[in-house]
Order: sequence, then structure tokens, then C-alpha cells
Amino acid sequence: MEAIASWGRVELHIIGLDIGGANIKAVKISFNDGGASLEKVVRTYFPVWIHGGRSIGRKLVELKHSLNLEPGKYYVGACMTAELSDAFRTKSEGVKVIVEGVEEVFHDSLSNFYVTTEMSLIDSRGAISNYLKVAAANWAATAWLLEEQMPQRGISNAVLIDVGSTTTTIIPLVNGRIAVRGYTDPEKLTYGELVYTGVLRGNVAAIVDKAPYKGFLTRVSSERFALTGDVHLILGYIDSSSYTTETADGRGVSLGEAAERLSRVPCADADIMSMREVIEVARYIYEAQVFKVFEALMQVRTWIASMNVDLNEFTVITAGVGEHLAVEAARRAGFNKFIRVSDLISPQVSSVLPAYASALMALDKVLSGAH
Repeated sequence: MEAIASWGRVELHIIGLDIGGANIKAVKISFNDGGASLEKVVRTYFPVWIHGGRSIGRKLVELKHSLNLEPGKYYVGACMTAELSDAFRTKSEGVKVIVEGVEEVFHDSLSNFYVTTEMSLIDSRGAISNYLKVAAANWAATAWLLEEQMPQRGISNAVLIDVGSTTTTIIPLVNGRIAVRGYTDPEKLTYGELVYTGVLRGNVAAIVDKAPYKGFLTRVSSERFALTGDVHLILGYIDSSSYTTETADGRGVSLGEAAERLSRVPCADADIMSMREVIEVARYIYEAQVFKVFEALMQVRTWIASMNVDLNEFTVITAGVGEHLAVEAARRAGFNKFIRVSDLISPQVSSVLPAYASALMALDKVLSGAH
């Protein structure tokens, strides 16, 4: 950031976008008189599978208006995961639609950049022709930020665990360098760097195939009766205001309504199961979630151990709406040093970290003159 001072008096903005299949996130970083500041953070629930792929452009128009941008005075850095949505037949189609949407909506920017899995930025033409390099590259924006900023803060060995509404991203930093093995979603799922579990959107039937019921472990229905948001709400890890996705039954986000949904998982209902019983079902599902993240962390730990690096020196950096889950799983995996990304950077960016990192990547490119 010190290099900004050499620009003297400037007036422009950097927009960071993280375009996901369930949430669209944005940050606005402002330059005024040679200084940089985080001006705005936006996180909006937008299920692409419901609205359709082409609707992304329309949503970006709304977002652009809320950011209050002046033509010719801003840059855009974007990453994405929405290309995986079944609104698109292939990732190639998804990337093309998303990039074209960004280009159309932000046509009056100075430049639009797209994050790649190589922790670099490319233009729209490169993004469409090399679609697998930008597909699901939001992790790479975060990885770039880790590699750029953590060693400056005295953290050279770390594991970032970002637990969002739907997924968990795990990124190891070893001796100041990113040490991932996976670059695409299938690879990251294989190497334990991506876990499809989060604190709001997951179907609980995808986490457990049985649940405690009146002293027994009974099989559960595979229907989409309840989501992980119900689990974390009932256990007190989130409140109703944090339950920002649609619910499984379309009803509200009160404790009573969440309990009704969870009681249906073993094909019962709120007349058959008491709140106390439902709490135990929630606890069981939560433990299964923790174990899924624990397993992935053990993969990452053994990968680090194979490099003959002392794991006792590692710091776990937590981010996302599910930081509590990250800490629990990491403790069980043997880590004992913890810090929240909000303590390192800003409380505002924890749940929008890839968007924030994308903005800083664009900023770095602008400052280096490579635009």
C-alpha cells in the first residue's frame, strides 16, 4: 500500500467482485489524495439456479447502482464460482455468461480483470478462452492475499479456513508461499482443500444418513427437509438475522420454525419431537460437519508434514460466517494457534474475503502499471 503515495492526488475506485452461485459479494476501495480506504461492502443472496444464468447481469446492474460509481474512474477485479451452477450446462458456458455480464455492466470502467487459479489477473478475452483458469478461482484471490500480506504480519506458516454458507475452503501457507495441490474444484475436493459443507445452505441429508431419535439411531429421509442453517440457528451459532438464504420449506427463520424443519429429518414432526430432542439432532449433525472439515484438515496436515515442516508453528486463520466451525475442526486436527482474518485486516471483510482480495489484486496491477 505504500506505493500509493507516489501517485499523488488521484480520485478513483477499485471494485472487487465474487460472483457465486448463491451469493454475490462486492467491495469498493477508494483512492483519495494518495490514500486508500475500504468504502463499502455488499453481500447479497442471489440463487442463480432459481433466477437463471442471464439474470446475473441484471443483478450486477443493481449492485453497480448501489456502489455509486463514476464512469472512467474505477477498475474491477472479479472472481467467480457461479459457473458451476446448473443454470449452465457447462463451466465454459457459465464463465462466458458471467464475463459477458461483467463486461456489459461495467463497460465504463478503466479496465476489468479476472482472477485466475495461477493467482494472476487476465482480461475478458483471456478469461473466456481459458475458462478453467478462472472457474472457481475465488480461492486464488484469497491465496494471493495470504502470500502478499501474511509474511509482512509475521505469519509465514498458516492454514486459512474460510467457512461460508455452502462450502469450506482450506489454504495452506508454508514458509511464506501458498502450498496448494488442487486448482480446479474436483482437484481441491480430492486434496482436502475444499469441503462441501457450510453453515446455511447444505441439505442435512447430505451430511448424515442417520440421526438420534428417542434413544436410537434412525435412518433419515433424503428429502430437503432441513438445511445447515437450521442446525446452527438451533445451536446458537447464528441468529435469525444471519440466516440469509431461503429455508427448505419457504417459511421463516425463527427457532420454532427451524425445529419444525429438523424434526422432519427422521420423518417425525414438531408434535412428535420436543425442542430438547431436536437440539440433540442438531448437535449430531453439527458434529458430522465438524468431522468432515477435520478429515480435510488431516489431509492438509499430512501434506505439510511430508515437507518436514513443524506443524506446531502453524497459525490457523479463520474467515467466513462459519468461523466457529473452523476453530472446532482445527482444534481437533491438532492446531493450537488461532486468529481471525477480521483481526488481521478488517471485521468488514471476513465474509467477503475473495471479493476484497480481488480488489487488492486489481489495485496491485494498477499500481504496477501493468494495465
